[in-house]
Amino acid sequence: GRRHVEELSELPEGMEGAILFLVQSPGVEAFLPEFHTDPLFAQALCRARERLKIIPLSIGWREDLTLSGEIKALPIPWEKVELADRGAYMLILELPEERTVTVGGLGEIPFRKGYYLYVGSARKNLSKRMERHKRKRKRLRWHIDYLREASRFHACLPVRTGEDMECLLAEALRGMAREVPGFGSSDCQCPSHLFHFEEDPLKTPSFHTMLQHFRMDRLLEAPPSQGKGHTL
Repeated sequence: GRRHVEELSELPEGMEGAILFLVQSPGVEAFLPEFHTDPLFAQALCRARERLKIIPLSIGWREDLTLSGEIKALPIPWEKVELADRGAYMLILELPEERTVTVGGLGEIPFRKGYYLYVGSARKNLSKRMERHKRKRKRLRWHIDYLREASRFHACLPVRTGEDMECLLAEALRGMAREVPGFGSSDCQCPSHLFHFEEDPLKTPSFHTMLQHFRMDRLLEAPPSQGKGHTL
């Protein structure tokens, strides 16, 4: 996708390019590139918007696969796109069996079988921070490094933003899973930044609703004085 955007934006003089995005849901109110998971595509689209027509349309379908309702042109709030490599992340590890792990100054901690989700952040070089968590061979520096050494990497989900979201993410997860007390929260007032799920959180609808809120929905929420916010 990034290559196609770049090629279209380099068309010879006298030729005009356009990109049409069909958003197949009539309830959508705005369009943004998914800069959290594909920042390079988002950067390319932002660079090309002065040279290309970018046309996102919201459409709906009937059961017989004919178009239903109004075809709506969607606004693009470019100012909401976060292009800097910074923000928060959620690292998900899998522990295939119960195990006691020595975690730095916390000492020995018994861990149940299941999935562990750790919330962290990076004010710069977010991509490198997430890549570091994928590796087992490294100097053990943070609490999560000790658990990572004993477990399997499952996923790492970024929330790219200039705002401080780490503790807000931890608060949102608090009602969804069991906390591991004092883990990864020595620099804040949170009880913990590590949460245990018996099942894979990526298969849990409530987890995806929470992730969608922090990645997209909150970007179009109006301040309290302006009434109810909008969602993507």
